[in-house]
Amino acid sequence: MELSTLNTYTYTSIPNTYLIKNGDTIVIEYENKIPIAKITNRVVNDIELNYNNFRLKELFDNKYPSHHKIFLGFLLSKEKSMEETTVHFYQQAIKDGEREIKFLDSLQKEKLISNDNYVYRKEILKGLLEKHKHNKIIKKALEKNKSFSNKENIETIYSLDLSKTDSLMNFSYFRDYLNNISKYDLSFIQENNINSGAFYIDSRVRFDSILNDKRFNQTAKNHLLVNTYDGIAQNFRVKDKEKYFNKLIENTTNPEKINELQKKYKLDFSKSEKLVLTNFKNDTITFSDVISNNKGKWLYIDVWASWCRPCRETMPKSIILKKELENENIEFIYLSLNDKKEKWKSAIESDGISKNQNFFIENGNASKVIEELGIKTIPHYLIYNPNGKLANGFANRPGQGAKEQLKKLISEN
Repeated sequence: MELSTLNTYTYTSIPNTYLIKNGDTIVIEYENKIPIAKITNRVVNDIELNYNNFRLKELFDNKYPSHHKIFLGFLLSKEKSMEETTVHFYQQAIKDGEREIKFLDSLQKEKLISNDNYVYRKEILKGLLEKHKHNKIIKKALEKNKSFSNKENIETIYSLDLSKTDSLMNFSYFRDYLNNISKYDLSFIQENNINSGAFYIDSRVRFDSILNDKRFNQTAKNHLLVNTYDGIAQNFRVKDKEKYFNKLIENTTNPEKINELQKKYKLDFSKSEKLVLTNFKNDTITFSDVISNNKGKWLYIDVWASWCRPCRETMPKSIILKKELENENIEFIYLSLNDKKEKWKSAIESDGISKNQNFFIENGNASKVIEELGIKTIPHYLIYNPNGKLANGFANRPGQGAKEQLKKLISEN
């Protein structure tokens, strides 16, 4: 059964709907004019029941999403016409739609929403994207340029002269145009990990194609190669990151952007054979030294981050697990990956793990150790035996078999 509230979010463009069962008693309260639903006769996952609130916060940082900007975006730009902004935000809405599909996929895999709600939310999203096509401006653009696609590689309707790249680079619609025509219809790579999946194009092929594309002058290549390297830094191995970062240095003339990338991904390849850590006092140590310093003990290592919801939700179970095994010779160690230091420190205190060994990974994006350990998603758990040898590189989570797994390993040694 579906229930819709009379008012909708002013800035979501999706009616606030709830899936309920016959006999449910539902109470809707308002916080800052935002409806918050509660079912009083049974326990319901808040993420599932109030999905619109959650998606707005997680995907759009409580700001206007592109779906709404299609209708009001022309008010946000003094440089572009209504037609230009509408088409631009339609392109962004398609990208945001893909992001939300992946977001829903992750929620389903983590069992934070039911399959019925998962299917329902996807259908609503598809319906919204179809509704956009009936906008007069978008409909006209689609009819004028058949190269528009509902999924990817959207071409703009404008006849843009690439010889004027230097003067047009200040406009976001032109940068979007460059990005779209430089994807070369590359197929998506699908990656399935234990906790999640990912879809991305081979940015290495794209990078080399841009280098050899005679349509692009140096200004365009400066923009496109930096944009493409983001995909390499996020999805490929350290050897590729190093190889293409050197190519980036050789083939671009914008040192500021290179420095930004280096800072963003902490690209110090001179230390790639090590996993460099710092503790709460900012003292530096390597992962191998941590293992060595704790020889004689079993180690249960939690790789997490302050921004990772499943990681944080598991912390109370981790604390319980430690107490249940307090008579065993086990040390709990927490490693924060791809995090921000201040948020990491705050999370350690709020999650109650400050009395354990906590370390901040300084070079996660440039360390081959992360790859060797097979850490692609978090949370990720490792078990080391008292000899400092890896006993299980894909250990169970606290509350999901970790206790039994540890006890079995201890009893066998």
